[in-house]
Amino acid sequence: MRNIILTAILVFKISSSYGLNIEEKKIYGKQNASSDLNILSSTDIDIFDGVMTDFSELNSDLSVTYTVASTKDIYQVINSGSAEFDIVMSSAMDLQIKLANDGLVHPYKSSNTELIPEWASWQNEIYGFAIEPVVMVISKSYFENYSLPKPIDRRGFLNLLKNHEILFSNKIITYDINSSGAGYLFATQDARESDIFWRLTEIMGNLNTQLTCCTGQMLDLLDSGEMAAAYNVLGAYATARKKDNDLIEIIYPEDYTNLLLRTLLIPNNSQNMKNAEIFIDYILSEEVQNSLEQKSGLPSIYDQNIIENYNSKPIRLDTGLLVFLDRLKRKQFLSEWNSAINQ
Repeated sequence: MRNIILTAILVFKISSSYGLNIEEKKIYGKQNASSDLNILSSTDIDIFDGVMTDFSELNSDLSVTYTVASTKDIYQVINSGSAEFDIVMSSAMDLQIKLANDGLVHPYKSSNTELIPEWASWQNEIYGFAIEPVVMVISKSYFENYSLPKPIDRRGFLNLLKNHEILFSNKIITYDINSSGAGYLFATQDARESDIFWRLTEIMGNLNTQLTCCTGQMLDLLDSGEMAAAYNVLGAYATARKKDNDLIEIIYPEDYTNLLLRTLLIPNNSQNMKNAEIFIDYILSEEVQNSLEQKSGLPSIYDQNIIENYNSKPIRLDTGLLVFLDRLKRKQFLSEWNSAINQ
């Protein structure tokens, strides 16, 4: 039976129409400050804490509440209008485009927003602030113990799984794309780009691949030795984990490596528009972009090494991302994926 791994979360009832599953929350600055800024983000606090601390110190008159939730929950709560946040930060580019396309985003233009590359913004409504490879990650000890070859691309990964079914049974983990907005985005991009995506998904299904909501849990299970390999992992999280303990190895698939834009926007129902604009200008400023990777592990949108290496395939920030959000297409895609992964 398929195992779907769940993390402990707090359920915060915003209204009768939608409950937001809060994974983490932290308040920066004085709670009785003269003004507020409420941020809803899919980026974990331990990744972004340095950036938020610096922002808070520069804006001591603000009380900043940083709330972490899944990309799918973020989209649903903003789409429903059942909560008021001033900044929305998400790794699900398609869901951010959907919010803007549906008229739920407040446009903002400044000297800082005009500085960023054209491909990193959409109609003065959505701004990319970090670029990140989507990678495969393996357990170094597991591969060394069984003298397993390290895959260099998706076909190599597929052949590895086929040739060592016993070793990889119950040992692979990836996103549950039914519940993860980022996972769904990565899967649909793979389906567009790779001619072996569906075959790889079937093989992973045969091996009872474990499904989860989050990159963090994939890495935890690799660290503990419970899992041998993870597919479609956020590269910055993997890099940070490798620096901590060196128990994993990161693989940038040579056939192509998807590049994700982490984006931010201002919802129409923000109650602190000016503070939201201050935050956007801060994140997109040259000073913060130049120090972003050092402070958070997230590569800057100006990081040419990431853009030019690893046979990178940037995911385009445009309305083409809406194709697989069409209700019928999404239903069909999920049906086919679930049939392949649940065997």
